[in-house]
Amino acid sequence: MAATGAEHFDLQKLYHLYALTKADEGLVEMDPYIALFDELTKLFKLLGSVFGFIVSDVVEKVGILQEYRKSDDNYKTVQGMLDFEVDKKMTNTKHKPSAARTLLRLHRALAFVSDFMKEIQAAEEGSKLSSIAAASYDRTLAKHHPWIVRKGVHLAVYTLPTRKHLLEKMKVENCKKTEELLGKVAESGKKIFDVVEDLYTKHGLHNLP
Repeated sequence: MAATGAEHFDLQKLYHLYALTKADEGLVEMDPYIALFDELTKLFKLLGSVFGFIVSDVVEKVGILQEYRKSDDNYKTVQGMLDFEVDKKMTNTKHKPSAARTLLRLHRALAFVSDFMKEIQAAEEGSKLSSIAAASYDRTLAKHHPWIVRKGVHLAVYTLPTRKHLLEKMKVENCKKTEELLGKVAESGKKIFDVVEDLYTKHGLHNLP
């Protein structure tokens, strides 16, 4: 894959950041977790204006988590963050979005990304991303959105490029290796999602407003 500057989406870098979270060890380190969403915003930008609302939301949430991370070592891991905020009864504060609430929104987005990448990897070269994205959205993020948002997403995804055009935008040099890497990234993302999902279930935090 060719590097073309700071705004170039780097699938290999994303895979590396996934590994740094240490999800395989049952941990989720906050620094690489936050950084991987910085990388994912580049992917969303490649997909066009349809994902503009996701980009702005991710950027806002990443900024909030970065501030928490700088201020307190209790935010070094997702486990530590949730234990701390639950103990201090901070998860549903009104004056400032808690880290638990903020990360929950990113967590839901990661479910979509992992599903989407898995489907891109399995799709044919000329497949339309519109149908792939709509199906991935319905399986993941849609359950958290009201009807009007779901309807808007289904209309907007028709502007997405084909699978072939997306890989061209990613400046892929070796399609076979990229397809293999997409599968690995999807699998790694699912592992991270599962660890965090279990933590939110343990603390009963899935319905934070």
